[in-house]
Amino acid sequence: MTADPDEEATSWAGDTDPSHVAAPEPKAPAQAVVAHDARPAVPAALLIAYGVLGGAYLLYTAGWFASVVRLNTVRVSSGEALSEIMFQLGEFLAIASPVFWFGAVFLLTRGRKLIVRLLWLLAGILVLLPWPFVLGAWL
Repeated sequence: MTADPDEEATSWAGDTDPSHVAAPEPKAPAQAVVAHDARPAVPAALLIAYGVLGGAYLLYTAGWFASVVRLNTVRVSSGEALSEIMFQLGEFLAIASPVFWFGAVFLLTRGRKLIVRLLWLLAGILVLLPWPFVLGAWL
């Protein structure tokens, strides 16, 4: 038994085995350090554009929600269960479509050029415009 309990806690019973050979420490390749920081930085202007477009999509979601609420106040129910379910599903998809588009663009354009992602987001701005909300002011 050793006199110092701290030394006893930091050693194994087979440390003094003469047949034990320690393996050499593997060296990290120089490329591994470079690959960690190899991801290109996104320009600040592009991050601002993503924020502005994300805000527009959020406003589109609010516009679709307001349109659905306005439509439900004047709509007369048909009484059939399947048609009611499908109508409510369509309302939900109309409200959620800007959020789905924004998320899908970021998932599906991973690995492509940044301009492709930006063009798809701009296309969504044109496609997903809440026309019932926009035209509701003139009707």
